[in-house]
Amino acid sequence: MELKKVEEGVIPIYENETRERMINARELHRALKIGKDFTTWMRDRINKYGFIENSDFILTFPKIGERKNVVKHEYYLTIDTSKEICMIENNEIGRNIRRYFIKVEKRYRNIINAGNSTNQLINIMQNAIDYMRENNIRVDNLEIGLNEVKEEVKELKSKIDIKIKNNYCLASDIAEQLNIYSENKIPHSNFIGAIARELGYKISYKHFYEDEYIAVVKDLTKNEYWQVYFKPIAVNEIIKWFNDNKEEIYYEIQYVRNTNNGKKGELKEKGYTIENICYKVSDIS
Repeated sequence: MELKKVEEGVIPIYENETRERMINARELHRALKIGKDFTTWMRDRINKYGFIENSDFILTFPKIGERKNVVKHEYYLTIDTSKEICMIENNEIGRNIRRYFIKVEKRYRNIINAGNSTNQLINIMQNAIDYMRENNIRVDNLEIGLNEVKEEVKELKSKIDIKIKNNYCLASDIAEQLNIYSENKIPHSNFIGAIARELGYKISYKHFYEDEYIAVVKDLTKNEYWQVYFKPIAVNEIIKWFNDNKEEIYYEIQYVRNTNNGKKGELKEKGYTIENICYKVSDIS
């Protein structure tokens, strides 16, 4: 297994060929200041808590030519396993390291899935340094790693976190501005999407896309659901298009129903027709 160190810090973080992030158990044992011999401690944790080889950890051996009198093998733990071990230790050092893992891993996932900014990973490292300083944890190695990351980050492909931009709108936000609600009384996002397509916006829900009008990114808070964000120029165009065309595309469909009380001409539906599709609406003012 080929491992590359990708982050320094309280505990160095490694990455394998499939970009899975891992922790060297011997280095974790040292950071936790465990009194027991490393091998005894590690085997005890595996047996007591049921950690599974090649799932929760990987066992490696020295390469040929590196062996001396004692065969020194290493355990590499997944991030989740490392966090669990820190929690098991139930001391302040373990809690600090676990919080560090959580913070760095969360930001790492965001940088992989959400941005096209070369400065994001640098910000992650800087935030990690700030966090460690606040908790009186040494940051010497992490600051060295930060300088290395500034060079490596230029090659990292990532996506911009659209949600931090307050002037970007969802389709539901625009529908609320126009007071267009579907029959179940929620902002009519599909209707806004139809106007966007009428205006020629390139909307796709399969991959990251961005132009001067929209940005399509994964929303990590909704099981990686692809979300469309409309930029201010698009919001203005959609509102203008609707105001210019709402009278022409508005429709009402009525039918006569014979009832015991003699009522006739009951309203069946009302709405707008765009792209030859009828979008039913309610409470239009």
